[in-house]
Amino acid sequence: MKTDNEKAEKLAGLILNLTRNCNIREEHFAASFNLSPAEVKLLKLFAFNSTLSIKEICSLLSLTPGRITHIVTSLEEKKLLTRNIDQKDKRNVIVSTAPKCAPFINNLVMSYLDLYKRVLKSVSEEDRENMFHSLEILGGIFSKWVEENKV
Repeated sequence: MKTDNEKAEKLAGLILNLTRNCNIREEHFAASFNLSPAEVKLLKLFAFNSTLSIKEICSLLSLTPGRITHIVTSLEEKKLLTRNIDQKDKRNVIVSTAPKCAPFINNLVMSYLDLYKRVLKSVSEEDRENMFHSLEILGGIFSKWVEENKV
């Protein structure tokens, strides 16, 4: 029988491997769209939002305002985003999608959905249910940890 340390090490290894492979996937998708992984992560936020403030983006991506500004500037240069001063509060900057961005984001979302459909097709229905259940448990545990350890 495995010890608690051995079980914890196995879990750590599995999560590390999953995280590493997800990062590789992110880099691949980003490169296929001629973007950086950070730009892809930011653009994915606009799949469900037409506008976001810099503060909201910072919170959602857990990045500094300076880093967000750098990423937004790069995406502005690529004509995918625009930024404007919030007319209600001049201290806030609102980021919006540019006209050519909608089809681009749709293509990005569809590419991710295609990948996930392939993942689901590669496992049995029973394994899918187990996978969903396990990911929901892990997601809940990690979300609770994040909430408890916010600084």
